[in-house]
Amino acid sequence: MPVPADAAPSAVEDAGPVADPAAGAGEQSANPAGDESATDESATDESATDEPTVDGSPIDDEVGDEPVVPATDEPVTPATDEAAADEPTTDAAPEPTRAEQAAAAQQAVEEAAAARAAADQLAAETAEEAEARRVAAEQAAADLAEVKRWIAERAAAEQAAAEEAARLTPEDEAAAAAAQAAADLAEVRRWAAEKEAAEQAAAVQAAAEQAAFERAEAERAAALQAEADRMAAERAEVEQAVLAEAAARRSAEQEAAARAADEAEARRTAEREEARRAAQEAEAERMAAERAEADRAAAVQAEADRAAAQAQAQAESESEAQAEADRATAARAAEERAEAARAAEQHRDARPATPAATPLAALPGQRVAGARPTPGPRPTPAPRPAAPEPAPVPEPAASGATASAPRPSRRDRRAGGRRRGRAVLAAVLVLAVAAAAVVLGLQFVGDRADTGLAEGAEQVPDAVLPVLSDPAPVLTELSGSAPRPDPAVLSSVLTPLLADPALGGGLSAQVVDVATGAVLFDRDGGDPGTPASTAKLLTALAALTTLDPADTLTTTVVAGAIPGEVVLVGGGDPTLSTTAPSQNYPGAATVAELAAEVQQSLGGAPVTRVVVDNSLFTGPLAAPGWGAGDAPSTYAAPVTATAVDGARVDPDGPMRSGAPGTDAGEALAAALGVPDAPVALGEAPAGARVLGSVDSAPVVRLVEQALSQSDNLLAESLGRHVAIARGLPADFAGAAQAVTAAVADAGLDTTGLTMSDGSGLSATDLVPARLLTELLRGVADGSIPDTGGLLSGLPVAGYDGTLADRPGTGQAGVVRAKTGTLDGVHDLAGTVLTDDGRLLAFAVLADGATGGLVAAEAALDDVATALAACGCR
Repeated sequence: MPVPADAAPSAVEDAGPVADPAAGAGEQSANPAGDESATDESATDESATDEPTVDGSPIDDEVGDEPVVPATDEPVTPATDEAAADEPTTDAAPEPTRAEQAAAAQQAVEEAAAARAAADQLAAETAEEAEARRVAAEQAAADLAEVKRWIAERAAAEQAAAEEAARLTPEDEAAAAAAQAAADLAEVRRWAAEKEAAEQAAAVQAAAEQAAFERAEAERAAALQAEADRMAAERAEVEQAVLAEAAARRSAEQEAAARAADEAEARRTAEREEARRAAQEAEAERMAAERAEADRAAAVQAEADRAAAQAQAQAESESEAQAEADRATAARAAEERAEAARAAEQHRDARPATPAATPLAALPGQRVAGARPTPGPRPTPAPRPAAPEPAPVPEPAASGATASAPRPSRRDRRAGGRRRGRAVLAAVLVLAVAAAAVVLGLQFVGDRADTGLAEGAEQVPDAVLPVLSDPAPVLTELSGSAPRPDPAVLSSVLTPLLADPALGGGLSAQVVDVATGAVLFDRDGGDPGTPASTAKLLTALAALTTLDPADTLTTTVVAGAIPGEVVLVGGGDPTLSTTAPSQNYPGAATVAELAAEVQQSLGGAPVTRVVVDNSLFTGPLAAPGWGAGDAPSTYAAPVTATAVDGARVDPDGPMRSGAPGTDAGEALAAALGVPDAPVALGEAPAGARVLGSVDSAPVVRLVEQALSQSDNLLAESLGRHVAIARGLPADFAGAAQAVTAAVADAGLDTTGLTMSDGSGLSATDLVPARLLTELLRGVADGSIPDTGGLLSGLPVAGYDGTLADRPGTGQAGVVRAKTGTLDGVHDLAGTVLTDDGRLLAFAVLADGATGGLVAAEAALDDVATALAACGCR
């Protein structure tokens, strides 16, 4: 009986190499078809070799080239039919069914898929492992090819056996089947032995590889741990280095801060010393000037005294001469009267029967020359007949030995008196006043006295009292009907004056009639020019129209963050004074007042530290366009919310401080009685308790002071308060924006206006002369309300402010104007009252001046003088 085709093993077990690719590098799969009988009978048709089958079914190779793994490890033994039951084949295993073979094939496919998944899972391993997988995959492919070849050969052998069986007799078939079964059983046992040996070798190899893998893993873990430890050490080292560097940087910053503080303190000390030296030099110069003035005054007084002495001597000489003349005149008059009496006596003796004539009676208060009173009782006079007309008295001779000089007339005496000098005139005035007092006194007692004069009173019949009357007006009365200057005539007057070389070229100017707004003169009035301090007019207008003119600026002291600490909170008031009263700002609050409130609130608790809070103002301390030497200087200082005495180093000195806030804190510490307490800049704690506060003078007074004295720091502070009121940053840019907006809101055309600060100290400020005259006219005619403080703050020529020593006109007081001075810039803008009583607004901006300060100011004063004196009709 022929051997069935499925009596041979259907597949080779190679799950080991597939499950562990690394283990199959040197492992060879068993070849169950290695016997020579199978090899000799391998001739099959092309369909059998091209399409290997198991039990007539194609092998499923969807898993690629992976080998088919049998479903069981038990060897397959060929079955025999009933005719061969008596054959000695008791050791043969039962033949697997087709279902079992299919199940085994399916399980092999699943295990192959699992093996491939396991292979994919190991795809991220090292390069050595990837190489091992590649070798295992090649081995598996070779195993699969061998299995396919064996299946093909087995199929061919079965086909050949079937054909052979068809030619054999049943006995031959049974013998052949038995022989084949025995051969198959031997082959299976050999294959099983090889398989077991291979599995054992694979297990050993797998164990070795597992051990190697674990060692590698351990080494890798150790290496990772070592790397982690190294990185941790490096990180710790880096962190330590960073900490050390940060500490070094902090130390360097602290040292730099300390050096900066020392340098600042040294600078402040040097500045104070310089200011003190400057003050001493100024004081020495002032004292020298005062001494020189005193010497000059003494010389003048000595000359006056000498002149007065000479005048007195001359007056005494003239008095002696006058007395001598009076005596001579009196003697001559007496002689004449005696001669007249003798003549009358002779005439009476010569007349017969004529009653004795009564001697010539003397006038009241006079005696007849040569007559003496008769002693004894006075005889009773008889009735006196009518006396004859007395003979005429002869005229005195015009010349002769007995004639004396004629008595000087009143007119001659008055002329001589004027030559006696001021001393005699003063004496006469004193005597006149005394005489007036005597006369008034006599009039007072005259109503109660029987006589006209008090006993012993002396009459002064020639005394003349001064006439008292109302004083004459200093300024021409402002009149709406006063004639307006003719523009053509005014131009002919101003053009030559504006051509003064001291004013340079490129200047702009404009003159406007306040009453009508008519432009009387214009020279590039719309072109922007450098305003210098005339820009304070814009800041003043903004302050008066944005803020309440009656408002004040408040400086406050609050409790600090630690016991003993107080915080001086700046309110933007630079007029806070260290003296009482202020030497620079009338009506200013004082540090002493503030310190008294703080001490009362503390109730005796000591102050150990003063903090100065400047946070109200922000931004840089100096504006764009300020020079390097502008802050500090004698005219400007860094703009901070806290300052004393206008940031002056000394209240009575010109030099300003470079650290106004710190100076204010030191002043408060001194006023609190702790001058050595440390002072630092900082901020007040939120919600801190208020210990004291003081208020400045009203805003309108601050505006006047800023304009009159051209105070740059005060103007900058007012500009920042305008910015705060308008919700803008309290810095230079915010103040400039706020002032510009306020000027526009007042109805003025801001075309050409560019501001970088509020004081005009910046060289980048630009203002047209037209805008200044429009502003002055609007303030002067009242069309811009609540701005009267601007006019009252303008310096008055020859009287106060920056025009105190510049009369401007022959009649001081008619020009009220704001000055402006920078290097090469000389400006003047204000109002002027003409001789006819017409009020004009004017502005002259000479920002290309080439002459010196004195020459440029004199040229501008000439312009103002011409405007005041010009009827120009």
